[in-house]
Amino acid sequence: MARRSSRKRNVQTVLTDLPDALIVEILSRLPLKSLCCCKCVDTHWYDLISHPEHIKKLPQTLAGFFFDTEDIGRCPKVARHFANIGEGPQIDPSFPFLPPEFELVRLEDCCDGLLLCCSSQRPFRHLVCNPATERWVVLPTLPADSSCVAQEETFHLAFDRDVSSHFHVFQIMLKECLNVTGINIYSSETGSWSFKESGWESDTSICHNRHLFHQGMLHFVSFESTVVSVDLEGKKWRAIPVPEGVQRSELGILGRSQGHLHYMLHTDNRFTVSIWCLQNYDSDEWMLKHHLNNNKLLNSTGTVYGYEFSAISCHPDRSLICYANLRDNTMMAYDSAREEARVLISFGRGDLISCFPYVPLFSDSSVPLSS
Repeated sequence: MARRSSRKRNVQTVLTDLPDALIVEILSRLPLKSLCCCKCVDTHWYDLISHPEHIKKLPQTLAGFFFDTEDIGRCPKVARHFANIGEGPQIDPSFPFLPPEFELVRLEDCCDGLLLCCSSQRPFRHLVCNPATERWVVLPTLPADSSCVAQEETFHLAFDRDVSSHFHVFQIMLKECLNVTGINIYSSETGSWSFKESGWESDTSICHNRHLFHQGMLHFVSFESTVVSVDLEGKKWRAIPVPEGVQRSELGILGRSQGHLHYMLHTDNRFTVSIWCLQNYDSDEWMLKHHLNNNKLLNSTGTVYGYEFSAISCHPDRSLICYANLRDNTMMAYDSAREEARVLISFGRGDLISCFPYVPLFSDSSVPLSS
């Protein structure tokens, strides 16, 4: 026992004697879960990990939310906000670093630290920006195709900092009946758009605000009781059946947590929320992970109806479910490990119309954006 204690003290002494710069370099190579454990080593390590300059070099997790609210008594009636829930820097949601023609932009998507924005005036132009580094790039104009319907909400961003330094933008092409006919894909590597015909069933229609980029595939909840996906080159198309028992009229929300795809849905006449996990991505078998009563989510003893809150996302690294409490305009999180709910932020005045989870990206070299 004495020998083990002596060895532990020797290890602690060696770690304490290391220069701070070397400690930070070592910590930057750890997975996020291990990094969080290192905060408990001592107060000095906690201060190192929490230092604003060091945070930029370390693995990142959910830092906050970009969200838009609408208030008819306000001018302009739609306002964008950023709520910080972590230790990262506060971000100006007006994006003052963008060029003048993008002074007023619509935030259309957010993926792994990058944002997809659209100009507010015709001719509509799109850009991708990194608010943490204030770098941006304007996308080239799409090829015209009058035979298909192109809507603003059909643009989606795909990026994974751990896999590639390049991002992709998808624009879904639709028929008049809103079935998917194909996709235009922009690659930051080539700097150009390419068109691919749809590989899904010909009658596939998708819910554009229920999408997620995961495992190199862009996923959508479809109206045909499937989760459909397509890869970055438009070569691989897939349709995963929704969990067993889910009705055709019920549309779930997609989430990603701890490396797995999740499917969240109001069940039991909207008095509960069920959450399934696709443990093996190569299979079509969903595993029921949670079945939660609405009262537990809102810390309420009275009746809570499904329309009184809306699921937003899963926490990327923890067993947390984030959702909007529409009773009092707050963002809440339910910790399934502790079985408790807490308020994260307040939305303030107005109705919530969109919300995007944000994980900062501090690397300039890894993302080919030009200011």
